[in-house]
Amino acid sequence: MRKINRICIGLISSILLFSCSSAPKVPPEIVVTRNEGGRLVQLGAKALREGAQDAARDYYTEAYRLFTLVDEPEGRIRALDGLSRFAPNGEELRVQAERIAQESGKDDLVALASLLTAEYDLHSTDKALVEKAAEIAFRGANGLSKRPMDKARALRIYASALKTLGRYPEALKVLDEAAGIDKGKRAYIEYASDKYLSASIYSKTDRYPEAWTNLWEALDYDRRAENAGGIGADYLAMALVSEKQGNREDAKKFLQRSLDVYTAARMKAQIEDIQNRLKNY
Repeated sequence: MRKINRICIGLISSILLFSCSSAPKVPPEIVVTRNEGGRLVQLGAKALREGAQDAARDYYTEAYRLFTLVDEPEGRIRALDGLSRFAPNGEELRVQAERIAQESGKDDLVALASLLTAEYDLHSTDKALVEKAAEIAFRGANGLSKRPMDKARALRIYASALKTLGRYPEALKVLDEAAGIDKGKRAYIEYASDKYLSASIYSKTDRYPEAWTNLWEALDYDRRAENAGGIGADYLAMALVSEKQGNREDAKKFLQRSLDVYTAARMKAQIEDIQNRLKNY
């Protein structure tokens, strides 16, 4: 199965502030800016999943401004995380995120910021860079033990690197750990990504029953999350597995379903890709 990047567009949760019940009551306006920044980061992630880069850029840029306004390092890192995925100066933004994390003096933020570079290096054709990504993600997962959702993200990156390096059994084991976290936290989009990546490994190793089980589960959770980009990718993956098994009729059917979803979502690049694939049937 051809790898379709899903881990790079994970849902980023709002930043919530808590105080113990015995502490003085905090005026609500104190967290208004932070909560609005968190909301914008979530909207940016949603826009990015749907291929709306211009909207995503606006959301992330405004989120960064708000988090800078209140000197919130974690929020700034998360906003830069989103922007760095498609901005021309992505490397500069990743370095900036790492600098902010270092200046915060918080080890967990340093680990979080390191994932930006690890995720980027996953796409390199240089084996050394992929190995570096695996090492960074492994360390990041350990450094984020008190942040379950971020740890699961680090594990997904680590598993993706292991897959690229051909270390399939290890990758599947890591994905099982990530899936356990994501399912427990009801993080449907991330859980679907875990299952999708597992399916891609099973398909690559010709273990088709396991591939189908994981793909149907990915589709189920993408549907629950109303994640159009994920649903379209799941159907495309099903088409590719069907093609590998020699079932062109089913492959065409799943391609059409993928096209229907992408068309409804107005995801132009994906629409063009599926249309080109359908020309072969």
